[in-house]
Amino acid sequence: MQFAVIGLGVFGRACAFELQRQGNEVLGIDLDEKEVNKVSDVLSLAVIADATDKETLQELNFSQLDGVMVCIGDNLEASLLCTLNLINLPVPNLWVKAKTDAHHDILESLGVKNIIHPEQDMGIRIAQAMNYPVMKQYLSLNGESYLVRIDIPEDWTPQSIASIRNNHPSTSLVMIIRAKEMIRVFEDSWIVEHPDSLVFSGLLPDLKRLAKSFIPPRTPDKW
Repeated sequence: MQFAVIGLGVFGRACAFELQRQGNEVLGIDLDEKEVNKVSDVLSLAVIADATDKETLQELNFSQLDGVMVCIGDNLEASLLCTLNLINLPVPNLWVKAKTDAHHDILESLGVKNIIHPEQDMGIRIAQAMNYPVMKQYLSLNGESYLVRIDIPEDWTPQSIASIRNNHPSTSLVMIIRAKEMIRVFEDSWIVEHPDSLVFSGLLPDLKRLAKSFIPPRTPDKW
């Protein structure tokens, strides 16, 4: 597949590198020659160009790409003009980084469906990781529904799958990861323990309660 990332700052560069690592052809664009030089040896193609110029986007065949990520976060005018040009081409699978709530609202009014807030999203993820340390990865399915991976702590008392299911009937155990093997078919009598990982699906409040059950109680430290 072919993708383009416009704006090669820290976030844009990370997105471009990951798309390339997954076996795609990736075009990176930035006005800053230094930023382009940072990715030229990694990406399929990296060019110094003005993405607010519609003719430039047409010359680079943006309408033929499988997806475009706009990572111009600091220059609101440039981000909006670039986005508008991409919409008018048009391009499929458009993603845009929003710096502020106002930026988000304008993008939404333009019809952009995939709007991301990297700093805000990362802050939420870090806070959740601190609050629920056993919940290592999660994926939003729709609304409040999530898919999460929970790593069994060393000091957790081994339990059967039946026991976990009975205590948390609102969640569904999707997979057990044991010795790097992903097991999708298992019996209720199976015992799970460290270093197993469990993948659950369910509503976020139910998954939070589930995550807490894997954290052994601690005696409060005296200050």
